[in-house]
Amino acid sequence: MSILADILTIVLVLLSLFLILVVLMQKGNANGGMGAAMGGGMAEAALGAETSNVLTKITRNTAIVFFVMVFGLGLAYIYLHNVEQMADENALPEFAAPEADAAGLLETLPGPESAADQAADALGDQVDSLANEAEAAATEETKSE
Repeated sequence: MSILADILTIVLVLLSLFLILVVLMQKGNANGGMGAAMGGGMAEAALGAETSNVLTKITRNTAIVFFVMVFGLGLAYIYLHNVEQMADENALPEFAAPEADAAGLLETLPGPESAADQAADALGDQVDSLANEAEAAATEETKSE
């Protein structure tokens, strides 16, 4: 689609130059002005007596084609811009990490299981010490009676 839009842009530039030349070939209203200065008399010699009618039709048709092409190319470039934005948004970043480094990193980080094991061991030690204290207190009470 991009190549087609570029080709149509070149055609639009050529059409613009043709439209400029056709407008400059026309005779002015008062048989003078820019039309006569830029070669309006030459157009009569080339196209005959009905030059004004022929040039008016060519100018009108060329202007219609020009404006349709400008509108169409504007829509084409908007579409191309939206397609590029959607392609950029849908692209996901790729992260590549060597497997050896990733495995080593996971081994060095404390996992949730090791933290839970440490907490359970600490709690078990507290329970054991409290049980030993309770046993010692019970044996002292039995000795004192």
